[in-house]
Amino acid sequence: MTTPPAPDGTPLFDVDVPMPRPPVEQLLALAGLYTRHNDRIDLLLSCLAPADPDAYVSSAPLLEHRSLACVRTVRQQRPPRIEPVLSAVVRLQQIAYLTSSATRYLASAQQAAPPDLAPGAPPDPRRAFGRSVRLSRELTALAAPAIVESATHIAGRLPAAARARTTVPGTDRAQRDALLHVARGHVVVTGRYERTSHDRTVAAGTDVLRHLDAQGLVDRDPDSAFPSTPRGTPHDRVRLTPLGLAVLSTLIVTPLPTPVPAPRPVASPAPATRARR
Repeated sequence: MTTPPAPDGTPLFDVDVPMPRPPVEQLLALAGLYTRHNDRIDLLLSCLAPADPDAYVSSAPLLEHRSLACVRTVRQQRPPRIEPVLSAVVRLQQIAYLTSSATRYLASAQQAAPPDLAPGAPPDPRRAFGRSVRLSRELTALAAPAIVESATHIAGRLPAAARARTTVPGTDRAQRDALLHVARGHVVVTGRYERTSHDRTVAAGTDVLRHLDAQGLVDRDPDSAFPSTPRGTPHDRVRLTPLGLAVLSTLIVTPLPTPVPAPRPVASPAPATRARR
């Protein structure tokens, strides 16, 4: 069941209404919104963000509605009813339903918010407010990577007219993989890409990220991600730019060359010595 947005709350993020995007690009943009939403809840739970229950309860229904809109967009393209496309569409529906449940938990938190909710104190997980916020966070925890995975299964089965065609010359597999990690919400950095902090399975090097930033494919959202240490400062979330969304939606199923490392100089063979008799 769809839960309507709270009428008086201002969402945590702006849901833009651009010209119609290709379906895969819509999915990648949706994954980015889920990452943004989850980051804000993480900062709330760690007392690093303002405690504004109205904003959180207004944002979750927007994600639910956008998820269902993406499902409708994909179905309008009439992809073949085969696996793994069918499972990908079902997964997107499940994300919308989980987000609906997350909305209800956030609405409960809104009702249970204590009047003395201090901005510098983390919500008590034993009280109704903190417990409800944490449960809502668990329901949307895997949304972004699941959406990106669904997009990879759907992209190759769409008709040619529904596919993106935005490319950047010279993009290799390492750069495409880094864009995928960013889309999944796995990459945060400190400073000007001085250090990365991400999932252990992610191999998005700082040099690759700097290159993607210089091309206008990614940028940093300062102090928007949960710190890696309990008392640390927030990190910068790396996000796809509009150009990055368009390029990745093209490259997501495109075979790309693996970057070839520079050849090492070959050592000269040692001169042969004649054995003495």
